Amino acid sequence: MTQRPQIPPPPYSGGCLCGAVRYAMKGRPLAVNACHCTDCKKTAGATNVIMLIADSAAFSATGETHSFRKRADSGRELDIKRCAVCGTRLFHHNMASSALVFIAAGTLDDSTWVVPTSHIWIERASPGVVMRDDAIQVAGQPADRKILMDAFTKVYGEQLP
Repeated sequence: MTQRPQIPPPPYSGGCLCGAVRYAMKGRPLAVNACHCTDCKKTAGATNVIMLIADSAAFSATGETHSFRKRADSGRELDIKRCAVCGTRLFHHNMASSALVFIAAGTLDDSTWVVPTSHIWIERASPGVVMRDDAIQVAGQPADRKILMDAFTKVYGEQLP
């Protein structure tokens, strides 16, 4: 197995396709997770969506977004934010808790370091998806996201290099 890329130190920045929405994340991600549920596949237009799970207090965004409320397969209600101009899916919040933000990794200005340390809804994964040996694989939605954060810490340690 090839070595994982190092995570660059924060801050991280990103935005939509047209540039109307920009965001910044001042802290290290808490997890890098790939979701293979049907909802994520459809909203991303891909075989899965890779999300950085981060502390909402370290996240800020500028520009106009539109919200789409969705009850996920897990039963959780999500507020998915898209650029009001180009429609790029950028991030979402779980309506039950505003402590975390879930950032679509493909919208980062530099996503070359993003490799999932966890995969959820693996029973719905598309046949060509590659999952690294050191990433945990969870059937369905875990009851607690701590398992995803613990998997990230196990791979990358407590601190940035």
